[in-house]
Amino acid sequence: MSLWLERTLTGYLQLFGLVCGWSASRLGRLLGSTFLVLILIELATEIGWYFRGTLPFEHLSSYFWKTIQGVNVTYKMVHTWIVLTALFQCQRVRRLREQLPLVRATTFMYRHLILEALLVICNLVLLYMEDWDQESMRYAFSLQAVRARYLEMMLLVDRLDGQLEQLHRRVIDGSSDYKTLRSEYAHLAKLSRSLSHLFGLSLLLLNVLCLGDWIIVCNVYFMVQYLKALPATWFILGQTMYVVMPSLIKIWTMCAACHRCVAKSKHLQEQLKDRPGQTLSERSQIEGFALQIMQDPIQFDVCGIYHLNLQTLAGMFFFILEALVIFLQFVSLVRP
Repeated sequence: MSLWLERTLTGYLQLFGLVCGWSASRLGRLLGSTFLVLILIELATEIGWYFRGTLPFEHLSSYFWKTIQGVNVTYKMVHTWIVLTALFQCQRVRRLREQLPLVRATTFMYRHLILEALLVICNLVLLYMEDWDQESMRYAFSLQAVRARYLEMMLLVDRLDGQLEQLHRRVIDGSSDYKTLRSEYAHLAKLSRSLSHLFGLSLLLLNVLCLGDWIIVCNVYFMVQYLKALPATWFILGQTMYVVMPSLIKIWTMCAACHRCVAKSKHLQEQLKDRPGQTLSERSQIEGFALQIMQDPIQFDVCGIYHLNLQTLAGMFFFILEALVIFLQFVSLVRP
């Protein structure tokens, strides 16, 4: 990944209140912290307005509007948590970035950056069609900031994946002794645990929100098909899909990136088992290295509850389908 792309991404993440400081300079950290504090004050004010009942209210459908406002304030609360972690964990994240140097940008990463650009364009289009309503701008800002949290962690996972790829090549080439390779692998495994610790709770909240997004889908379906309170237009369908689909795509890319990194560590263990070794000492070192990978694997967990991989994504998908089937059965029973 080139330096200009890294700086662009840093500015993008800081704009949404996800990182603290443009650079390692003291002035950059001060400006970044001040900007995060301003975002935090704005978010706290909007959350306070919601609980005091002073937000604007639509009388067309009180139930549907309250549901949308509830999801909206939940996004703002998660964004508030992200801003707080960016403030209090900025030093740890910065040290983690220093231990994971830049790697060559992959096609996988560019696809995700294209998705981010498309989401920004969709935000602008939706805001333009709604005449740049202030409440819509706040909702779009919080929604995009919460989604961008996946991008922040995926950038670090991609760096870790690059370091693991270099270690894998050195093992195949035999350019380093196994003691050095084992030390470097232990360092990478420690970094994977640090990533899980720093981003675990945020990812858990984001995955819960992704399931909560389907509340909006179900409510839109209920309002359009049964209560007839909303016109069944393509714009309504597009707004609904805009809430749900990008979050699912981001979860998929995050799980795929973690799954690819874990698969490389397992492949490294298989490669070591296939290496014969010239001497008894070398065979002993190879077996010890393979045992170390098995006992201290590279993995990414979410608060110790589940691991980030494609199996987790499949389980989440089937859970969403099951919840939708239950909802449709419930709606058919209470249909007016």
